[in-house]
Amino acid sequence: MPVSAQEIRKAIGQVREILETLESRLAPPEGSAVLDPYMRRKQLLQRIYWNDNNLRRDELMDLLHEFGTNYAWIGQQVRKGYLVVLQAPGGTRYSVTQKAIRDEGLQEEDEEIDQIAALSTEAFAEDWNSEEDSAYDSL
Repeated sequence: MPVSAQEIRKAIGQVREILETLESRLAPPEGSAVLDPYMRRKQLLQRIYWNDNNLRRDELMDLLHEFGTNYAWIGQQVRKGYLVVLQAPGGTRYSVTQKAIRDEGLQEEDEEIDQIAALSTEAFAEDWNSEEDSAYDSL
């Protein structure tokens, strides 16, 4: 039985609709961006590092949940040599290794903060030594 071009176009249109529906189900909800796994790793390690490089288990679980990842991430980072699990009297703690700090450039952000703070040092020193400020020195 021969099929007309119009029937083929109609079938292709139906297939496209089905594919669009399936693709929309795979896409993340609007407003949420898919985070590159390497960027997610850097951001998670950075947050641990900024928290005095000492995070409790419950804090890490909350952080992992916030970033949309699970407990397996910890094992992956331990195997990679980026995370250390420490058994302490108060419970399990997690710290970022020197390898992670070096490979992920975690200290670079600290250096940027220091550079920004240094920009205001001169202005602050001038203000500190100003006549207006000296009036408060005698109080």
